[in-house]
Amino acid sequence: NCLPLLDMLQMILEVKVAQLQCLLQANHLEFGNQNRFMIKIMSIAFGGALGSLVRYYLSNSTLKNIIFLDLPLAILIINIFGSFTFGFVMRILETNVYITNNLKVFLTFGFLSAFTTFSAFAWESVVLIQNEMYIKLVIYCLASIILSIAFCLLGYYLGR
Repeated sequence: NCLPLLDMLQMILEVKVAQLQCLLQANHLEFGNQNRFMIKIMSIAFGGALGSLVRYYLSNSTLKNIIFLDLPLAILIINIFGSFTFGFVMRILETNVYITNNLKVFLTFGFLSAFTTFSAFAWESVVLIQNEMYIKLVIYCLASIILSIAFCLLGYYLGR
């Protein structure tokens, strides 16, 4: 069960929010909408930094030595795991498990989106499937893959 991990992450974020509130009060600043927005931004940034570091570590660990059919599998494994985790977290959020909004954005928009942007692509595809928009799904998937590769290649050649 992953609930103890979510509880721990939520507790860490609540401590950081409480520390920020104390800092704001010490400087005689009100904890208004602008400060709540900044905490959300900090949650996303902190999650993004951790997600990027974990992706970097895993892609340069023993995973980089896993090769099948002459294809490097490290990033593929990371993308698959990240997409699975993103879907799992989104389902947990739908089942009325209470986590704070700061933890939600930390996990989804921060950690998992930085760990693998492929998870965001996969989630958008799941939403299209749930809405039974199969033609749009095919167009979205093909356009995302083909245009991303094409523009990466274009950028590569223009960067010479």
